[in-house]
Amino acid sequence: MEMKFWNAIVSCDQTYDGIFYYGVRTTGIFCRPSCPSRTPKQENVTIYADSDTPVRDGLRPCKRCRPDELLTPSIIQTAQAYLADHLADEMTLGKLAEKLYISPFHLQRIFKDETNTSPSKYLQDKRVQHAKQLILETELPIHEIAYAAGFKNAAHFLAVFKKKTSLSPTEFRSAH
Repeated sequence: MEMKFWNAIVSCDQTYDGIFYYGVRTTGIFCRPSCPSRTPKQENVTIYADSDTPVRDGLRPCKRCRPDELLTPSIIQTAQAYLADHLADEMTLGKLAEKLYISPFHLQRIFKDETNTSPSKYLQDKRVQHAKQLILETELPIHEIAYAAGFKNAAHFLAVFKKKTSLSPTEFRSAH
């Protein structure tokens, strides 16, 4: 076993989550590198590149770190749902990655691979969609819609909205 994998297991390094998994023969379970469970004996550990192989080898996923939930489509769906539910929150890639228990680099890479956009662009698109809905369904002033949709200020909202729709929010409201 490579020393970097063993060191990641011993230090519960979450930056390796999704990069490899480890199985423990004596317990019959497999975990993520960041699992906070007791460190197993090195001679009982097998390293896996994906979460399917340990299952085929007869290991079950750890109930504590839930490595079976690290499958890419599941991560992306969870990230998208979290972003959609937290439109008005200040969001960073680090904060989102922390909620998903994976590294920011890994999240950025798999999100972009699966959706052809970054998490920040996805969030921005969702905020504009929400703003469109508010413009059409309410009589709220534009600056209140900007804050309700998660934009930090009205000027930024106006610039993003116009770039995405080719119309200002007021023009959009008038046209629809």
